[in-house]
Amino acid sequence: MAIKKTANKKTTTKAKPKAKSQVKAKQRPKAKAKQAMSNKASQKSVIAKFPTAKGKSKNAPALRRPPTNNPELPPEYIADMEESFRSWRDELEDFSRHLRALDRKRLNGVGLKKLGFIGRALLLAAENSEFLPHYLTLQKFQDDNQYFLSLRSAFDVLMQVREILWNVIIEASDILYTDALEYYASVREAAKRRVDPAETLFNDLAVFFKRGTRTGEEPTERKTLTDTKALLHGKKDGKIIIENIKPHLTGGKHKVIDETFKDTAEFKDTIEGNITE
Repeated sequence: MAIKKTANKKTTTKAKPKAKSQVKAKQRPKAKAKQAMSNKASQKSVIAKFPTAKGKSKNAPALRRPPTNNPELPPEYIADMEESFRSWRDELEDFSRHLRALDRKRLNGVGLKKLGFIGRALLLAAENSEFLPHYLTLQKFQDDNQYFLSLRSAFDVLMQVREILWNVIIEASDILYTDALEYYASVREAAKRRVDPAETLFNDLAVFFKRGTRTGEEPTERKTLTDTKALLHGKKDGKIIIENIKPHLTGGKHKVIDETFKDTAEFKDTIEGNITE
C-alpha cells in the first residue's frame, strides 16, 4: 500500500497588536497639522481685527493713535457756547455780588443728611403749622424749598455739561499731544541723520523730557559728591552745608544744602581774567 504524505501546512503567525506609543506616534503628525491649521486661522482672524505690521497691507497708513468715531465740534458752535457761558456768568454775578469769601464760610451747606432733615421738617410743618414761628409762614417755607431745588437741579445739569465738555477736552488734548510727539519723533530721526536744522530743533524740544530737581527736594548723594569735588577743585562757585544730628530719644536731624552757581566770573591771581557768560 502506498502511503500518502500529508502536506505540511504553513502556519501563519498572527500579527502582534501595535503598542500604544506607535499608534500615538503615527497620529501625531495629523494632530500637529490640524493644530497648525487652526493656529493659522486664528492668526488670520486676529490680523483681520487688529492689523499689525505683518498683517496690514503696504498701502495702509501707519496709525499711531486709535481711531475715534466722535466728530469734532464746529468752531462756530464752540464760540456760541463760550459766549453763552460768559453771559450766564455775568448775569449770575448780579445775584452773588455781595457774598464775600468769609460770608460763604459762615453759611450752611446742604448735604444728604441736611436734605433729609429739611424734607422731614417741611412735612411736619405742613401737618403741624401751629408750631411755626410768627415770622415764618408755611408758604415761605415751601417757596424757599422750591427755590433751592430749582437751583440745585440747574447746578446738576451744569455739572453734567462740565463732565461731557471735559471728556471732549481730554480727547482733544490727547490728539494735540500726539501731534506734538509725532513732530518730535520726526525731528529726532532727522537729528540722528545729522541734519543741521533738525539737531537744533531736537535740542530745543528735548529739554521738556529731562527731569530736573524739584523745588525743596534734597539733592542725591551722587550729585552732592560731584558738587563737593567741583567746589574743592575750584570748578564751581557755591556752598555746601551738611548738618547731621544723631537721634537719641527723639527724632534726629539730617539736612543737606547744596547751592552751586554756574554763570559767574572767575579770575586768577594775576591781572588776566576769564569771564564766562
